[in-house]
Amino acid sequence: MTVQQQNLPSSKPEEHHIHFDMRRFVREHILRSWLLAVWLVVLTYITAVITWGQLQSATVVTAVVILIWAVTLIMTVYNELRHKHNPMTLWLKANLYSSITNVLLTLLLTLLIFAGIRSFFDYAFTRANFSPIPEVSDAWEASYAETGQEPGANWGAVIDNMRNMLVFRYPQEESWRLYAVLGYLGVMLLASTVVYSQERFRRSRLRRAMNILWVLTPIITFGLLLGVAVQPELVMETLITSVVSIAVLGGLFFFTKWVTTQYPVAWLGLVMGLIWVAMLAGALYLIVGNFSVKLNPDQAWGGLLLTMIIAVFAIVASFPLGVLLALGRRSHIRGVPAWLTYGSTALLTLYFLVTSTLPGLQDPANLFAIILALWPLAIPVAAYLFQKYFKGNVVAAFCTVYIEVIRGVPLITVLFMSIILFPILLPKGTEVLSTWRVMVAAAMFASAYLAENVRGGLQAIPRGQYEAAESIGLSTVQKYRLIVLPQAIRVVIPAIVGQFIGLFKDTTLIAIVGLVEFLGVANLISAQTDWLGVRREPYIFLMLIYFAGSWVMAASSRRMEKQMGVGER
Repeated sequence: MTVQQQNLPSSKPEEHHIHFDMRRFVREHILRSWLLAVWLVVLTYITAVITWGQLQSATVVTAVVILIWAVTLIMTVYNELRHKHNPMTLWLKANLYSSITNVLLTLLLTLLIFAGIRSFFDYAFTRANFSPIPEVSDAWEASYAETGQEPGANWGAVIDNMRNMLVFRYPQEESWRLYAVLGYLGVMLLASTVVYSQERFRRSRLRRAMNILWVLTPIITFGLLLGVAVQPELVMETLITSVVSIAVLGGLFFFTKWVTTQYPVAWLGLVMGLIWVAMLAGALYLIVGNFSVKLNPDQAWGGLLLTMIIAVFAIVASFPLGVLLALGRRSHIRGVPAWLTYGSTALLTLYFLVTSTLPGLQDPANLFAIILALWPLAIPVAAYLFQKYFKGNVVAAFCTVYIEVIRGVPLITVLFMSIILFPILLPKGTEVLSTWRVMVAAAMFASAYLAENVRGGLQAIPRGQYEAAESIGLSTVQKYRLIVLPQAIRVVIPAIVGQFIGLFKDTTLIAIVGLVEFLGVANLISAQTDWLGVRREPYIFLMLIYFAGSWVMAASSRRMEKQMGVGER
């Protein structure tokens, strides 16, 4: 054989020799430290006990799980010794069998998961009662009592109270309103799936019409659920008022746009905008006065319907309010001069010292009364802090105080204030329904947290974006509307959706302030004569509904993040 022939590569496939050093394996993976050795002994003992218990209670399922675990473990170890993995064993090695601890935990957790699924299936289906008839339910419980076995879930209570859990006391004869709302929302969602997902509708009139319809959707939905209708004798007056209001507001809108274009002054645009909002509020007041409401939400709304209404209203209303609070907290407008602040502070302090403090010092024996009487001395302190930290900026001071005060108290406190303290502040004879107060309180509470999320997004925007917007001549409103806010909100989409999910679940606190929402109905079921003591089943149903709602919002958030490229560069 020549030298060249000796250097030629062999045509035979390379053989992987298996070499395993047991001493080295034990030294590195078991006896590396005494703590690891003790941990492995304890974990092995727990796994063996759980495995033996599962083999006794569910022999076939447990044997199958152990067989699959053993086969996949042997395949992974064999391929690791050969240094030749296939995709499956490579994934198993990286995720499940990377160490002895992970090997044991994989078997242990798999057995526990299967045990939980088997127990729940046995409780919820095998030994369950699905009859909504109380007599049948009593016979079912008696049959299990005779055999000495524990009965399963009594779903009959949930089925019998399904309408109560969904809409509670909503009038049966007005149920068509609920179906109309569901049908309208279903049509809107189907149409939005087509219109908003295709590029050819991006700048079409159809998409603009869909945007307008979605803006009007809350009004349409509330009108249907409340039974809002025009009083028959005021139909013509309402029509004329609406047409005139639309014409005047439209003309004022275009006039405001022309004025702000010709004279790009920030305060002028703000004044014109406030005038337009005031006229809009007046027009709505005149028009709404001609309508009558058929249903009382405090009495008609309840169950899941009330939960969804409060959650959706709080989410929708808190978003613009939170954005405005975030912008206000970061505003740098010219503040109140120091001389004016301290001058007015001196006058106010002197006035209250004379009118409040001096009469309060008439009883020197009461130390607490003396301390309270000196409250005007806090005015100069507040003025000093106002000038030091906010430079006289009233907008930033108000937004900051609002955000910090609301975030400093729990939601239940805000709800109690809306139910108990708010009526005291109203003029005599004025009454606001508890439902409206709770809705506003939830929106105000959520807006404070959302404002901090948006403020974090604003701080994440590079300074160059602001400068670039200013360099091309954009006004302050255009700069934030077209450049800054879209980027800031895009960055904090995960945080905003997380806040909305938390708000959706926090609606359960409404049951404490007297409104019968979803959780409140679940609590009432166990007090019914036919279903005394039935508690777990309504709460399980409640859990499934809240999980489904949270999962839908989380899935929508992930889809939106993927479409907008959140977290990508």
